[in-house]
Amino acid sequence: MPSTFVVTSSEEFENAARNELRRYDSKLKLGETLQPGLFLVCSQLAWDDFAAIVGQEPPIFTRHLFPVMATVPLTKTEADLAALAEAIATLPRLDELSEATPFSVQARLFEEVEGKQLSYAYTPFGIKERLAGVITEKTGAVENIREPLEILSVVGSQGNAYIGLSPAELNLSGWAGGMRRFAKRDEQISRAELKLQEALEIFEVELPSGGEAIDLGAAPGGWARLLLEAGLHVTAIDPAELDLRLQKYADSGQLSHYQGHAERFLQNALADKSRLGSCTVLVSDLRMDADMAANLLVSYAPLLARDGLAITTLKLPHESAKVKPAQLVEQALAILRKAYPRLQGRQLFHNRSEITVLLKK
Repeated sequence: MPSTFVVTSSEEFENAARNELRRYDSKLKLGETLQPGLFLVCSQLAWDDFAAIVGQEPPIFTRHLFPVMATVPLTKTEADLAALAEAIATLPRLDELSEATPFSVQARLFEEVEGKQLSYAYTPFGIKERLAGVITEKTGAVENIREPLEILSVVGSQGNAYIGLSPAELNLSGWAGGMRRFAKRDEQISRAELKLQEALEIFEVELPSGGEAIDLGAAPGGWARLLLEAGLHVTAIDPAELDLRLQKYADSGQLSHYQGHAERFLQNALADKSRLGSCTVLVSDLRMDADMAANLLVSYAPLLARDGLAITTLKLPHESAKVKPAQLVEQALAILRKAYPRLQGRQLFHNRSEITVLLKK
């Protein structure tokens, strides 16, 4: 049974997201763009079948997707809430929910319609409150925004609301549009920390509570702080200074700072046989071209323990007629596979013009 779904990606990598989805269905039809980084796709496969295939080999540039089970024209008046409530009451999967089913409602509204800024008479929260009440009344299911098994997605754009109810695990992300939010902590050193936090969550891995870690391009020390907080001994490699808040770890001997370049450190480390296979975690957020970063990570592989994990970002240029970021990613991943045959890449919400890759030997 054919299906239509809403896809969310980074605005910058929308073309890459559209193209990569075709590998799951060669007859995929690309629909209209609702907003930059938000578009419709039509598949010959049923939603569950398509989503299951995607889950087996997750895409890199697609952050979030959900099935379109109903479309409701919007007037941007309070009357829309009643129309949305009526539409979800007849969704085909609603009767599968029970009192034991935790669910959440995720609503996004986009203002621009045909170049005009028109305000809604309600908010995304107003939609969530109204529709959550309908679901609970009809099924007895309990709203649980932290750990939902089912998600009702609502996107308002270009004069319509697109609605779908789906298992959270099939949406690629449990957050609306894949927009993972973290609470800001006083001890946070840099925004880069959010990339590592999101990567650990999206790849479903945990940092070990002990062992040796190497942080390439560490300054000012955001990733190093998270590694230290987990209990790892960290060698931070960067010519620049680290944030003074990390001094306590240096004083205790948990943090070492090699104030030089990664290539020189590697040369010295490879000459020290005791360092081979001694690293439990290797991370890199270096500012260099994707292929250069990939080659450097391959060079560092001898230092990583056989069961260790590595996480790196791959910086990408802006797309142009001559430059295709997706092709550069494939080239970089091919290089990485020489030393890390098990890898996953994702363009995370906290990434900018880059992707993040999890590597295992």
